[in-house]
Amino acid sequence: MTATYQEAVEKTVETMSPIENPHDLMRFLEKLPELDHLKIELIDGKIVMQASAAPLHNLIVSELSAQFRAQGWVALGEQALFTPSSSFEPKPDLSVTTLDAVADNANPFPCQRVPLVVEVVSGDKDVDHVKKRFWYGTVSIPLYLLVDPHDGICALHSHPRDHGYRTVSTTEFGEPIELTEPFSFALDTRSFKLYPPKCP
Repeated sequence: MTATYQEAVEKTVETMSPIENPHDLMRFLEKLPELDHLKIELIDGKIVMQASAAPLHNLIVSELSAQFRAQGWVALGEQALFTPSSSFEPKPDLSVTTLDAVADNANPFPCQRVPLVVEVVSGDKDVDHVKKRFWYGTVSIPLYLLVDPHDGICALHSHPRDHGYRTVSTTEFGEPIELTEPFSFALDTRSFKLYPPKCP
């Protein structure tokens, strides 16, 4: 986030009435036109803003979304997930659910209706590898698929528990990802690309 947007947020927050509930602050920030191109999440009690993801990130998300849709699932992009009394309100790259589950158009979306979330690592690896894994497991989302184009690795986390997941299976780009129930099909990763090396 550039200094210009940071200053805009700080100026707005200084002039508004105090907001004690961080989820209410999220709703407020999402309505600011200055921030409408940013991804805004609540991660471990902190507001996190990110610019648009890079093309290779978006290509992987698009490919996975198409594969889930082909199997009859709904894949929601950057849908806010919510559980009461939580210091988290993430927006996974994909939240996989059913058409019936979205019928009431709830937003933020109850995490209990989501059997699988997908995150494709882009910036701060700690957020996806540690903080989000902690929350997704704690709120009992059955499957968490973490795709890391830095390393060419996919990690499927299963059997949620407090502070994370009991089981993780890893595959390399190009290898199929075998999903467990309620999916029971394999994801094709042959089109996934590594991020290019950063210039020194």
